[in-house]
This record gives sequence, structure tokens and C-alpha cells, in this order.
Amino acid sequence: EEVERAKRELKASLVNGSGSSMAACAEVGQQVLAYGRGLPPAEMMLRIDAVDAEEVKRVAYKYCNDQEISLSALGPLHGLPAFYTLR
Repeated sequence: EEVERAKRELKASLVNGSGSSMAACAEVGQQVLAYGRGLPPAEMMLRIDAVDAEEVKRVAYKYCNDQEISLSALGPLHGLPAFYTLR
């Protein structure tokens, strides 16, 4: 549901554009860096439609999953195990 909403919003922003030539040039520059060429709007829409929730999960796990833990604490820290024991 969230992926479909995000896809709709992204496609709407592509159709509406930003209205400035500077933003349009930046968009083409990003496409050239990512794909080696500018993408026609129809191809970009197909690429957006090809994304599904499983693909988002796969990419998120690949790039966001960290084997290390993070710890944040506020207030008195007595009783908090030492960081090295949590690993």
C-alpha cells in the first residue's frame, strides 16, 4: 500500500515537473550518472511500475542492514551493560 502510494506520488512529480530549467537539468544529470543516458518519461514510468514491495525490502535489507548494533542512552547509565558485552 505504501509502495503504491509512493509510486503514484513519484509519477505525479515526474509529470508535473518542477517548472525550472535548473531542476530539469539536474534531473537529466542524475539520469546520465545513473544510467549513462537521459531516460524518456515513458521508460521512467515503466521502471517505476516495475518496483514492488518485495523489491523495496530486498534493496533496503541490502543497503540498510548493518551487522553492528547501535546504542543510545539518556539519563543515568548505571546498570547499562558495557557496549562490548552487547556485541
